[in-house]
Amino acid sequence: MGRAPRRGDLGDDLRALRTALRPLGGTRAAVAAIGLTNQRETTLVWGPRDLETGGARIVWQDRRTADRCLAPSPRGKEPASPRRTGLKLDPYFSATKLEWILRNVPGVRARARRGALAFGTVDSWLLWKLTDGVVHATDATNASRTAPL
Repeated sequence: MGRAPRRGDLGDDLRALRTALRPLGGTRAAVAAIGLTNQRETTLVWGPRDLETGGARIVWQDRRTADRCLAPSPRGKEPASPRRTGLKLDPYFSATKLEWILRNVPGVRARARRGALAFGTVDSWLLWKLTDGVVHATDATNASRTAPL
């Protein structure tokens, strides 16, 4: 399931997650209850209208944004995220992963500007899929780990 385009870059093929959801019957009515656990710092974007991914998922161990996190900020322009969330700027968290996706995955930034993409962690994508696109949510503990919160 995992793949590494370059050393330190990791991603997963979301087709495997879609395949795992098939035994649930394909409808919300077939599911009475569910419990989700996930890799909180795995970041993905998807198209809300078609329930598919925007072509981007970066897993929690991925280090492709390490240089970005270590780069000095211009004087007086320190990142707001650590002040708001208490999380240091680190490739482990979703903020720089989302930034990387927006800058590097073709078409994603344009779709995001049109409001045609959603962002979240695996739990929010699974919930979206399981509710046929009705619910885009997560809990506060997962949201707090993304850094954009």
